[in-house]
Amino acid sequence: MIKVPPIPKKRIAIFIDAANFEISLKQCGLRVDYKKLLTEFRTKGKLTILRYYSPVFKTKGQNRFFSFIKNQGFKIVTKSIKVIRKRNKKSQNKANFDVEITFDAAVNIGKYETMILFSGDSDFVYLVSQLKKSSITTTVISPQWRTARELKKVADTFIDLRECDFVIKKPPFGGAHNSLSTAKAIYNKKGEKSSD
Repeated sequence: MIKVPPIPKKRIAIFIDAANFEISLKQCGLRVDYKKLLTEFRTKGKLTILRYYSPVFKTKGQNRFFSFIKNQGFKIVTKSIKVIRKRNKKSQNKANFDVEITFDAAVNIGKYETMILFSGDSDFVYLVSQLKKSSITTTVISPQWRTARELKKVADTFIDLRECDFVIKKPPFGGAHNSLSTAKAIYNKKGEKSSD
């Protein structure tokens, strides 16, 4: 009798756009349990890439949070906040990571079949559409009202952050980051209910 070899699960890459994600959490009054988040996605496949992109605040709270998610397997990509000063207008702080996330997603093609993107930014529409050409499926997780219509349309799956199991409906405990925030990853196709 021939033994059937194990069927490999899909490889999953998780990209978290922290600036976008943390604002969403704050506006929804949510916190994330990152251990539960990772456990949820490990039931769907092998986590081959874990990236967290964040501006640097240099606070003790953020340093503790960074240590925590590093221990969970995330690679942290940081940059300083850029202050844009305009004449007779209020200064604007910027720390966008769309270029870094797009670059990392592109150079790592071949290491994952599914991308989970925690961001609702329309800047990722082109990335997601190009990944489709490489047969990579994408899931976008973000609140409904903070997600670009074009991004929801091009993604294979859209999940409203507020529906996620790994989020906790509590006011955040202060600090620059909601260090143990959570969100329910219903890993299903558009319009379908999860069978899990």
